[in-house]
Amino acid sequence: MKFVWIGVGLAAMLAVSPPAQAQQGRGDNEVQAQGTVWLATSSSQDSSGSVDVKLGRFFTDRQQAGLEVLGFIVGKHSVFGYGGPFYRYNFSTGKAVPYVGVSAAALFGSSGNGKGARVAGELGVRYFLDRRTAFTVAASTGYSFDQSSFDKRLSVLFGFSRLWGK
Repeated sequence: MKFVWIGVGLAAMLAVSPPAQAQQGRGDNEVQAQGTVWLATSSSQDSSGSVDVKLGRFFTDRQQAGLEVLGFIVGKHSVFGYGGPFYRYNFSTGKAVPYVGVSAAALFGSSGNGKGARVAGELGVRYFLDRRTAFTVAASTGYSFDQSSFDKRLSVLFGFSRLWGK
């Protein structure tokens, strides 16, 4: 029931937000923080979650590049993640901005031998609440070179981004 109220609150916030002006543009910087949580449903499972932080710069009105750190917490003792560059193409510059992105990253932390690399694809949308603040939703999946396999699940991330510059 708690998640229903969160959804209702987010929908209301989006519905009453004022019309936005032109959004991201060449020379803008962005910090984006998103996350997920998987809650254990039995004692044989561990709760887990992820945090994805991106810091990027728009080199055109629609193209952005930067660095990303994606961290996972599984149970009480496993913390690991990936970090590296990303590229994103934004399909518009309005209030709702769909985008597609790719990233390449190296593994860090307590998973496996602490070595490895992965590439990932992302599809998402930013909904601007004002000129500089957006609510973001994205789906991401990737390929792990050290395991020679694609992710077995699709990650859906929710969060916010903040622009500054020009």
